[in-house]
Amino acid sequence: MMKVMNDIRTIHNEAMDLALKGDNATREEAQSLYSRAFEKEREAALLADSMQNPEPGRSILFRSAASLAIQCGRLREGEQLIARALSGSPTESAVVELRQMLHDIYEATEKATPNNIIYKLEVPDTDSKDVESYLGKLGLKYSRIPANERFIAQL
Repeated sequence: MMKVMNDIRTIHNEAMDLALKGDNATREEAQSLYSRAFEKEREAALLADSMQNPEPGRSILFRSAASLAIQCGRLREGEQLIARALSGSPTESAVVELRQMLHDIYEATEKATPNNIIYKLEVPDTDSKDVESYLGKLGLKYSRIPANERFIAQL
């Protein structure tokens, strides 16, 4: 177990060294260095995940790998790594940062952003006032379709 933790730390440090070199390199060299840093950091994150590394270390490694993926223009891989980070128990500040990264990816790829996600809820008549109250408290915009007490909430 201790050897694996040392391996994770070593791989992570190699990734950070490559990223630092990328920060100080020419544009062409930087892209290659960031890509290599991303591969290393993803390897460290996946190794930590397979060892059921405790939080917040696990999600920090995934966040770092996602950040490097985005820096390399590998947005889909960044999105997947963010999902892995969020699937654990990251700190609240990490959650905020991960969601912002995800939002940035969606904007960059012109996908539906969280502001354009629409949920349709079918609610029994007896619960419709409660649902209205909850949606309002959450700050969600909603519209009510009386036929079957359906709500359409937009985040």
